Amino acid sequence: MDWFQQLRTTLSAYYPPGTPADIVGYLQGSASPAVWRNMIANNRQQMIILGSTPPNQDDWVAAGVAQRQEVRTVRIADLNSFIIAYGGFIRRPWGKIFTLSPDWLRDYDRLVLANFRNNMPRKR
Repeated sequence: MDWFQQLRTTLSAYYPPGTPADIVGYLQGSASPAVWRNMIANNRQQMIILGSTPPNQDDWVAAGVAQRQEVRTVRIADLNSFIIAYGGFIRRPWGKIFTLSPDWLRDYDRLVLANFRNNMPRKR
């Protein structure tokens, strides 16, 4: 199973059936891989709200980026040579865009998915 399928499985509540299977999430900012690489080089990774349904205004406000820029849909094809790492949970899970490497792939469960599982809001 590739890293994105592992992420979708771990965060299945945020990737409901009937939604496009190629949507990774949404961001406010640049959709340019060159900009993402520059951000990574400066240790300021692009943040992305994860899930296949668009965030609502309350999600953006909670994330502190309401009305920053146009909302962009990020699909798995947009992440060629990139990978999503753990970014946190606010109202929804957040990821950070990093450069794909063998280390990320080898340790994805331990480095990323375990953090999402451990920090997922508890069901009441």
